[in-house]
Amino acid sequence: MQGLRFSFNKRSIVLTWFLSYAVILLLPVIIGILVYFESSRTLKEEIDSANESLLKQVREVMDNQFQTMERLNLEMTWNLKVQEVLFSNKYEVFPKDYEYDLYQISQELKVYKTSYSFIDLFYLYLNGDDKVILPGTVRGGAFAYATLHKTEGFPFSAWSSLLKRTNNRGFVPMYRITDDGKLEKTVAYVSSYPMEKDGPSASNVIMIDQARILGAIRNVELFNKGHVFILNQENQVLVSNSDTAGDSWPIDALADSSKLLYKSPEGEEFEVMKIGSARSGLQYVSMVPRSLYWSKAEHVRRLTFMSMAVSLLGGGLLMTVFLRMNYHPVRRLVQAFSRQSASQSTQPYNEFRFLQEAVDRTLLEVDQIRMRMEQQRHVLRSNFITRLLRGRPGSEIPVAEALTTFGMKFESGDFGVLLLVVEESAAFFERFPDSDEGNRWKLLHFIVMNVMEELANQNNAGYAAEVDEMLACLVNLTMEDRSKQQEELLRIAREAQAFLAAQYHIHLTVSISGIHSGLAGIARAFGEAVDAMEYKLVMGRKEILSYGEIRPNRTRETENGYYYPLQVERQLMGHVKLGETEKAEALLHDIIERNVKRPGVSVLLARLLMMDLVSTMLKTIGETGEQGESFLQRGPKPLEPLLTGGTVGEMHEGLTLLLREVCEFTGERRRQALQQSRQKGLSELIEEVKAFIEGHYRDPNLNVTMIGQQFDRKPTYLSKLFKDGTGEGLLDYINKVRVEQAKVLMKTKSVGEAASCVGFNDTNAFIRAFKKTEGLTPGKYKEALESYHHTKE
Repeated sequence: MQGLRFSFNKRSIVLTWFLSYAVILLLPVIIGILVYFESSRTLKEEIDSANESLLKQVREVMDNQFQTMERLNLEMTWNLKVQEVLFSNKYEVFPKDYEYDLYQISQELKVYKTSYSFIDLFYLYLNGDDKVILPGTVRGGAFAYATLHKTEGFPFSAWSSLLKRTNNRGFVPMYRITDDGKLEKTVAYVSSYPMEKDGPSASNVIMIDQARILGAIRNVELFNKGHVFILNQENQVLVSNSDTAGDSWPIDALADSSKLLYKSPEGEEFEVMKIGSARSGLQYVSMVPRSLYWSKAEHVRRLTFMSMAVSLLGGGLLMTVFLRMNYHPVRRLVQAFSRQSASQSTQPYNEFRFLQEAVDRTLLEVDQIRMRMEQQRHVLRSNFITRLLRGRPGSEIPVAEALTTFGMKFESGDFGVLLLVVEESAAFFERFPDSDEGNRWKLLHFIVMNVMEELANQNNAGYAAEVDEMLACLVNLTMEDRSKQQEELLRIAREAQAFLAAQYHIHLTVSISGIHSGLAGIARAFGEAVDAMEYKLVMGRKEILSYGEIRPNRTRETENGYYYPLQVERQLMGHVKLGETEKAEALLHDIIERNVKRPGVSVLLARLLMMDLVSTMLKTIGETGEQGESFLQRGPKPLEPLLTGGTVGEMHEGLTLLLREVCEFTGERRRQALQQSRQKGLSELIEEVKAFIEGHYRDPNLNVTMIGQQFDRKPTYLSKLFKDGTGEGLLDYINKVRVEQAKVLMKTKSVGEAASCVGFNDTNAFIRAFKKTEGLTPGKYKEALESYHHTKE
C-alpha cells in the first residue's frame, strides 16, 4: 500500500470526510429550499382556498337562480289545466273544448310570467299536436321555433329532438330570439312529462339569458380575475364569462380531477378548479391566471437564493481548513501500519477500512480455526457414539481416554437406548423457505439431538448421534431401581415428543430398549430399540414403542395366527355387494380390532392380514361383473396406498375408502335397476290409460274419477303419475282426444252434433276445451274448414 503521500482517491477517508462536511453544509441550504417550497405551497393553498370560497359564492347565487327555474317547472307540471289537457279523457266527449283549454293555459302562464319576472322565456311544448303554449298565445311547433330559436347552430331538428327526448330533465345551452330580434345565449331547463307510445306527452322549457346570469355574479371578485364556466352533466358549457371558451379549454380533463394546471396556446398558465352542486347537479369551473399569486412569492424566492449563495461560499472555506487539520493524525497512523504489512497495494484505499480489515482478518482466522476444531470434534464424538451402539468401540484409543476427549462421562454401568424417527416435519420446514432441503434436515437433527440430551441430562447422562437415517440417544442411568430406570426412559420419550411437537411442529416415533449393564450391553440395547421400531407398522406412527411391552407377546401371537375365517370373508363380500356401507365398515373394523389392535402383535402376521383383506377387496371388485371392471381399469394406483401404507392404521383407512367406493357403486347400480323397473311399469300404465280413453271418449261420464276406478287407483294419484310420465294432465289428454275426434266429425256435422258425439253434454264446455286445445273456437274452425273445401272445389 502506498501510504506515505497525501492522495485524494475515490476510496480515501479524505473523500468521505469531504462528503460529510458537504452534507452538513448543504443541510441549511436544503432546509432553505424546503422552507421556500413550503411557503409557496402554503401561499398556493390559501389562494386555492380563497378561489374555492369565491367559486362557492358563485355556486350559491346561481343555484338559487336555477332552483327558481325548477320551481316554475314544478308549478307548470302540476297545473290542473295542464294535467287535464295531457292526461284526461275529457276531449273524447267534448273535443271542441280542447282549443279553449289551451287558451286558458296560455293565460295562466301569463300569471307565472308576472310572478317569475327574472325568467326570460318559458313555454310548454305539446308533442302530440306539435304546439307551443306561450304566456298569452299558442303557436305551431315550426312557427314557434322560427320566432324563438332559429339559428344556424341550433337547427329545427335539434330543437325537436331535444323536446321529444324521453325521461329528459336537465339544463342545456340554447339560443333564443328576443322581442327586438336579437340573438341571446340562454340556459334552458327542459323537463319532459310521462311517456306515451311515441315519446313524452309534453315538455317544459324554461330559459334565463346568459347576460342576466353574468350580471348576478359580476360583483364577485373571481369573475373579474379570471374565467368562470358553468357545465351541465354532459360537460356542455351553459354559462361563460369568456368569449374565447372553446375546444382549447381543459373541460374534458376535469372529468378525472377537481384541480389542474392548464397552459393556454398563448403560453399563459392557469390554475383550474372545479366544484359540483348537489342541488342542481351542475359543475362550476374557475380559471385564474397563475401570475396573480406567484408575483407575491418572488421576493421570498430572491431572499432564499441569496442566503444559499452566502452559506455555500463561507462553508466551503471552513470545510477546506478542517479537512486538512483532521486528516494529518490518520495519515500518520496508516503510515505506521503500512510498514508492518508484508504486501503493498497500488489500488486506491480507505484508511479506516485498511485498519479495520487488518484487525478483522486476524479475528476471523481465529474463529475459523475454532469452528473447524468444534466441527471435527462433533463428527468424531458422533462416530464414537455410533461405534458404541454397534458394539465396536475400536481398539486404537482406550474407551476411557475417548470419553475424556469428547467430554463424556458414565456415572454408572446401566444403559438404555432411545431411537427416534421423524414422521412429520413439513410445518417446521415452512419456517425456512429459502434454505435447501439438506440444510433444513441438518437443523432439524441438531434441534432434536439437543432436546434429547437436555432431557436425558436432567437426571442422567445422555449422548445423541445419527445412526442409519435415525437419531439415537444413549442414556447412562444413574438410579439403581430397574423399574424406575425404565420409567425414566419413558419420561424422556414423552417429554421430547410433546416439546418438539408443540414448539417446532416436529412429530416423532420413539422406540425404547430394555436396561442393560456394561459397555457390551449398549449394543444389545441398541438392537432391542431397532426391533421395537419395527412395530411402528402395527402400533402406528407418532407412538412410543417399548421393547419390554412388545416382547412377551411375540411368540404367542406367532403360534396362534390371526382371525379371518372363510364365513367372515363371505359375509364381508356380501355386505359390499349389497352396498351396505355401514355394516361392511363395522365388520372390517371388528376384524382389525380382533387381530392387530392388541399390544405386541407380530409384524409379520399384521402384514399377512392386511394382504388377505386386500385380496378380499380385489375378489369383491372382480365379482361385481362387467361394471366392476372399471375399478381395475384405472390401474394399480387405487391399491397402492393399501400395499405401501406405513402402518396398519393407514392401511385400514385405505381399505375403508375403497370399501365405501365399491359400496356406493353397487348401491347406485341397485337403485338404477329399481328405477328402471318402476319406469317400465309407469309406461305400461300410461299406455293402458290412453287405450282406455281412446275406447271410451264418447262416454259423457268419462273423467278422472272413472279412470281411477277402472285402474283401482286414487284419481289424484293416477293424474299425477300420468303427468309425470307424459308432461300432460289427464283431463287435458281426455279433452285433446275428444277435440281431435270432433275435428273429424265437423267435416259432416254441426258443432253441437260433433260435441255430443265425442262425449260433451254442454256445448259451452266443448267450446272452451276446443279453444284451449286449438287456439280458436270450433265455429271459426268449421268456417275455415268449409272455406278451404269451397276454395278447393
